[in-house]
Amino acid sequence: MTAKPAISFLNADSDSALVSDTSTIIGKMTDNPIYPTPSPALADVSAALNAFNLAIAAAADGGVSLTLAKNARRAELVSLLRTLAVYVQLASKGDLQTLLSSGFPAQKQGRTPVGPVAVPNAPVVAQGPVSGVLKATTSPVYGASLYNWSVALASAPDTDVQSAQTTGARAEFDGLTPGQVYVICLNAVGAAGASDWSDYGSLMVI
Repeated sequence: MTAKPAISFLNADSDSALVSDTSTIIGKMTDNPIYPTPSPALADVSAALNAFNLAIAAAADGGVSLTLAKNARRAELVSLLRTLAVYVQLASKGDLQTLLSSGFPAQKQGRTPVGPVAVPNAPVVAQGPVSGVLKATTSPVYGASLYNWSVALASAPDTDVQSAQTTGARAEFDGLTPGQVYVICLNAVGAAGASDWSDYGSLMVI
């Protein structure tokens, strides 16, 4: 069975665990002849990791703005690691030992693969518990193991302001600007790959 990198840890990890796991990946991929031209470059991943580390330290003293800044740096790092996982999958050519040499964990095997998954329904968007937060939910898609989310201003729907990956068909986004209308869409990821993107759900943040 073809081995694929697991990326669920990107959301499941605590901040400290993500730092440790990312450091392991960078260390194992550095000068690894199996992965000669990582995309994104390991220098970019290292820079994002350093920025995240600094933001963690700054947020330790508390404060909403510092916490939002830390979450933003985490999202930037996670985005780079998702892209790097795609590179690892292609370069490893489905070989388990080759994949593990990258430092990424492998997806659990043994399940019967499900074919292409359906496009999710447009998410239902609601206000979060505090100002600047939106919650989005949709019906679970059969065969989906992950959901990729995209948040953009309604005035510029092709430019993400936030992204996320979840294992369930729900997500929460903070740090949004009150008074702005945002659009949210998602796709579903199954054994055969990702679906097309859903229609938008939208709401003005209060």
